[in-house]
Amino acid sequence: MKTARPDIIVVSPDGEYLIVVEVKLSDSDLHNQNAIDQFKHLMASIGCSIGLIVFGQRIILLRDSLEKSNGESVDIVGEAKLPDSLLPPVDERWKGEYEFEVRVQRWLEELKLSSNVENLPHDLRKLFSESIINLLRLGDIRSAGPRWSRSGR
Repeated sequence: MKTARPDIIVVSPDGEYLIVVEVKLSDSDLHNQNAIDQFKHLMASIGCSIGLIVFGQRIILLRDSLEKSNGESVDIVGEAKLPDSLLPPVDERWKGEYEFEVRVQRWLEELKLSSNVENLPHDLRKLFSESIINLLRLGDIRSAGPRWSRSGR
């Protein structure tokens, strides 16, 4: 099985993975389960118990109970619709996955402020419980690797 690579990571001051995030611009149901399975294996392999997958217009929260190996104890906690401000504009030229990853990362960084959390839609506020928000506040949110725009080629 191909191993997923996170796009965004949240790490503690001592370098521990608090949250891993994968961002996919497309919401293709055909590939979702495969991507989720790969992501579960990634979470288990790096010892991270919280994961977020962004598929197009929705975000999925996963949690590992750490009872089994190879991602078998990773469960989907729930999902919610992303805020419209994160979604690609219909009438503008969209630069693709790169820009979407950057937008998602900025949005997660903005959730460190209580006022931004309070403005979340109810389903997202419920999905991002106090414990998830606290991990975002505690950790350093950054790209998991180099990014470059494919539109310039």
